[in-house]
Amino acid sequence: MPVLAEHRMYRHRIDVDHGAGQFGARLRAAREYVKLSLAEMAAAANFSKSYLGQVETGVRPVTLDVVTAYEKVLGNGMKRKDITHPKLRKIEDGEHLAAVKAAVEAGDPGIFAEGPTSSTIDAAVAPVVSAAGVENFRRWAVTGKTSTLRANAVSIIGFLPGRENADLVARVLDTDDRVRELCLASEVSRLMQWDWATSKAVAADPVTAPDPRKLAAKLAKEAVCEDSEARWCAGWLLQRLAPALAG
Repeated sequence: MPVLAEHRMYRHRIDVDHGAGQFGARLRAAREYVKLSLAEMAAAANFSKSYLGQVETGVRPVTLDVVTAYEKVLGNGMKRKDITHPKLRKIEDGEHLAAVKAAVEAGDPGIFAEGPTSSTIDAAVAPVVSAAGVENFRRWAVTGKTSTLRANAVSIIGFLPGRENADLVARVLDTDDRVRELCLASEVSRLMQWDWATSKAVAADPVTAPDPRKLAAKLAKEAVCEDSEARWCAGWLLQRLAPALAG
């Protein structure tokens, strides 16, 4: 399916399935996920700050032009660092992004089952996927065949707005040991840019962190962010870092 035609289909889904408020909230969550201010997004997307603010809060409808602009900026203007995993999956181009979204809509996890996904993929896909796609991610977070798929799904759900999404993230991280290990290691890796082996070791035993105070400072900021996965991981790691910070 041509990318433009697919965008038109997504626009229809915005109007029918989500409503401006819910979809606008997703766009806002995705923007905050990649550490862009509203002013920075407006400048990059060539819209006024006030207009995008009204879109994100549901005062104005989400349009095809806005969705396209957010996808472009979220995919190309990243401030949020990626993890250091050697097999990190990334978006190749616009057609690849469209294919990834189409697969998710059809119930095929595709790239999310192949390896850890980059912030570029997460931020570009999650805001514009339909309600059915979100439900697929919620299902994969719990019953995905591999821990990689479950962890990737948790990352997607983590920055979507809504109490039910935050509760699901907490429930999975509380009960799925393997997903918890991957998500904690990813949080350490993203924040500190340590190699993957070091990040896994620190996630398993935070007091072994090469620079525990610097890690704690970064985690303290994550503990109050909008991303429920990041909040949960930051709280878990900070609690266990305490012995290394004493004295």
